[in-house]
Amino acid sequence: MVETRLRVALVGTGRRGAAHLATVRELSDLYDLVAVCDVDETRARAVAENYGVRAYGALGELLSNERLDAAVIVTPPESHHLVAKPVAECGVHMLIETPLALTRAMMDVIGEAAEKAGVQVEVGENYGRRPAERLNRQAIESGLIGTTVHASVFNAPANHDTCYHTVSLLRLYVGADVAEVEATAQRQELGAGASSPSETWTDAVLRFANGVTASVGYVSTWTSPLRWGRPRIASVEGTEGYLVTAEGAPTRLHRIENGLAKDYAIEVETRRDGDRDVAVRFTYPTQPAVEVANPFADRIRTDADPTSVADGLARAAELVSLHRAVTTGAAPECGIATARRSQEIGIAIAESALVGRALSATLGAETAWEREQHEALRRRWGADPLKDMDRLVRGASAGHGRVR
Repeated sequence: MVETRLRVALVGTGRRGAAHLATVRELSDLYDLVAVCDVDETRARAVAENYGVRAYGALGELLSNERLDAAVIVTPPESHHLVAKPVAECGVHMLIETPLALTRAMMDVIGEAAEKAGVQVEVGENYGRRPAERLNRQAIESGLIGTTVHASVFNAPANHDTCYHTVSLLRLYVGADVAEVEATAQRQELGAGASSPSETWTDAVLRFANGVTASVGYVSTWTSPLRWGRPRIASVEGTEGYLVTAEGAPTRLHRIENGLAKDYAIEVETRRDGDRDVAVRFTYPTQPAVEVANPFADRIRTDADPTSVADGLARAAELVSLHRAVTTGAAPECGIATARRSQEIGIAIAESALVGRALSATLGAETAWEREQHEALRRRWGADPLKDMDRLVRGASAGHGRVR
């Protein structure tokens, strides 16, 4: 099929939604932004006025009044299935922010609706699509650190006790699926001045099917003022060296050459665009060199400067992947099956910490952790997130209720 501009709407105009809006605007050759939707209609109107598009406070009104090709869903994870189902039923393709959904049952609602409607779903997993992580993966595939034997992530990001971002990245680095997980968790009460009354520290060991092991540590309050700013460090150890990707510290490749240890920092080739330096290429200057080009160097990303994590480049890659899937029928880079698996492993880690023993990373019946999530939503919403889904969808579509 000939590539064309897709008419797209944003559902959810919070902080992350604003980031997606900025990226959609910079991909104006691929997407025509026509509307935004949020249960906070005042915020939706303010955002819409800024972008010159229409605003909606109800999902049903958006879907009834707009002729959409695609939607970018950036609502809280527990509501993803409630938004994605009616979007799919209207034949609209979608990019869904991570995780795909909170529990496996919720993720399966999305999968079944998408399959029945024949729509494409890209999941906005940005880890692994950022330049440093793409470069590291290429270095691993080129054999620069030999055979991978171990990986670790310190201060991993965690939402709802799961660490799907980290699981996704480790699966990419190790090149295999996780067979077993074993985790422990410790809850700590915090002082009166903390933004949260308590926090949970989780330490997990992941055993991959190819024999590689990985260690992961995270805290539930990682975005709080108390913990924010701690460096996040991911390392991959091989028989001939290691790679380190760090936020807040230099990313580097360490290896042995001619019997001597040598470190390579990422080199970033830039070009001047007005008053800004735009990244063009990211390189480890080994012999031979490994490099990844910035496919969006002709556009200025909001956070694509050489010192950033270049999350804007990852968002652009997600949107390009969705566009390609819709216009050519190609498989999304991070589709439902891939995203579901990463979240399932994250759930297995949370469940292992809850029950206090090692677990298969392929789960069977509903876990205790998933039941806890469903029960918490029942109390909060006054309705079952699965059994009362039609009522909750109608409420969300009408622009009232607590589903946001």
